[in-house]
Amino acid sequence: MRKKILLLCFLLLVAASFGCENAKELKVYENTEDFQFTHEEGNITAVVTNIDLENNIIEFMNCQSGERISLGYHGGVSVLNTYGRDIGIGGIVCGDVVDIVYYADTERLVSITIDADTVIVDNANKLTIDKQKLQATCNGKSYGMYGYATVFDEDKALDIMEVNTEDKVRLYLYNNKLVSIVIKEGHGYVSLYNHDSYIGGMVEIGYDVIVPVTSEMLVAVKEGNYVLRITKNGYSNTKNITVVKGDETRVDISTIAVPTGTVTINVTPADAKVYINGKLDEDHVYYNLYGNYSLRVEAEGYNTFRGSFKISEPVKTYNIKLKKADDNKDDTTEDTESTDDTTEAPGTTDDSSTTTEDKKKPDSSTDDKKTDNVISVKTPEGVGVYLDGEYVGTAPVSFPKTVGTHTITLYKSGYLIKSYTIQANDDGKDDEYNFSALTSVLDTIQ
Repeated sequence: MRKKILLLCFLLLVAASFGCENAKELKVYENTEDFQFTHEEGNITAVVTNIDLENNIIEFMNCQSGERISLGYHGGVSVLNTYGRDIGIGGIVCGDVVDIVYYADTERLVSITIDADTVIVDNANKLTIDKQKLQATCNGKSYGMYGYATVFDEDKALDIMEVNTEDKVRLYLYNNKLVSIVIKEGHGYVSLYNHDSYIGGMVEIGYDVIVPVTSEMLVAVKEGNYVLRITKNGYSNTKNITVVKGDETRVDISTIAVPTGTVTINVTPADAKVYINGKLDEDHVYYNLYGNYSLRVEAEGYNTFRGSFKISEPVKTYNIKLKKADDNKDDTTEDTESTDDTTEAPGTTDDSSTTTEDKKKPDSSTDDKKTDNVISVKTPEGVGVYLDGEYVGTAPVSFPKTVGTHTITLYKSGYLIKSYTIQANDDGKDDEYNFSALTSVLDTIQ
C-alpha cells in the first residue's frame, strides 16, 4: 500500500512540473495587427516565344529590350483579346505580341492580353529583309526593324534569314517597327529532270515564280497546287504539280518534252545562202525542236530577205523568192511564197525575233547590278549550293556578287533542304556566309 501511495505522488509531481513548463512557454501578445503578404508585380509588352504547357512555362521576349523571360503558368491566368474577352491559352501562338502582368518575386503569370497598339500586317508577300540596314520591305512598303526581331513557323523559331520571299507571312509592328514575323504559308522546292530540251527556256510556276531553265535547278515555291508551264523558243507545255512545305517536288519533263520537226527552205535563186539563227545552212534543210527561228536569205544582185519561221509540225516547207536589186527600192525588200503543204509563211521581222520567254523576262533594274566582289558560302561543307534556283557549286564555293535580294538553297541527298534569303549591297565588300549543318532525314523519323 505504501508503494502505491509513493508512485501516485511521483506521478502527480511530474504532471505538475510539465504543466508549469507549458505555462511558461505560453505567451500573450497585445496590440497585434493583421499582416497581408503582397507580391511585387511587373508588366511588359512582349512577344510570345514558347508555350510549354507540359511544364506550365511560357517564355516571352521584351519588345523594348529584347530580353527573354520565363514565367510560370496555371489555369487561373486570364488570357484576353484586345476587347477584354477571355480567349484561353489556345488563343495565343508564338509570335503574338501581348501585354503581360506577372509576379516578379515568384516569376508567376497573372494575366496575358493581346496588345491593342501593335499593328498587324496580314498576308504579306515577297518579304525582303536587309539585316545591315534593319529594314524590311513587302507589298511595296518598307518598315524599320528591331535587331532582335523574331520569326516563327508554327511553334518553331527560325533564323530571320530563313524567311523566303515565296512565304506568306504575318508581320507584327511594335511602335511602327517590325518585332515579330509568323509564317502563315511556307515553301517547298521544285526540281526538274529529263528536261534537256527546255534548257535555255523559261519555267513558270503559278504567277510569282518565273525563272530560266538550267541543267541543275532547285526553285523555292510557296506550298500549294500549281500549273507548271515550261517554254522554249515559242513552244510551251504544262504539268500540274503539288508543292509541300519543306519537301522537294521532282517533276519529270520527259512526258512533255519539246518535239522536233524538219523544215525545208526552197530558195530562188538556187545559189542563195540561207542563214538560220545566224548560222549558214548549206543543205537548206533544218532539223530542230519546235519553236521560232530567225531566217536570213541573201544572194549577190538580190535584195536580202529577213524574217522568221516556226517549227510546229513534223514536216514543213517554205518557198522564198528573192527580188532582184533595184536602185529605187530598199536593199531589204522581202517576198515570201509557200507551198500547199505549208501552213504558215515566214513573217517579216528584224534579224532577232521576240520569243515568249523574252517577254517574260523581268526588266533589268539597279538590283541586278553586278559588282567586282563575290559571295562565298563556306559551310556546311559538301552541300550543293543554288543561287536563285541555279546550281553554282559545292560548298565552300564563291560566285559573283550581284546587288539585290537572293535565295541561297542548300541541298544534299538524305538531308532536309534549307534555304536562306540574303541581301547583297553595293558596298565594295565580299560577303561570306557560314550556315548551320543540314538535318538528316533519319533524324526526323520518330
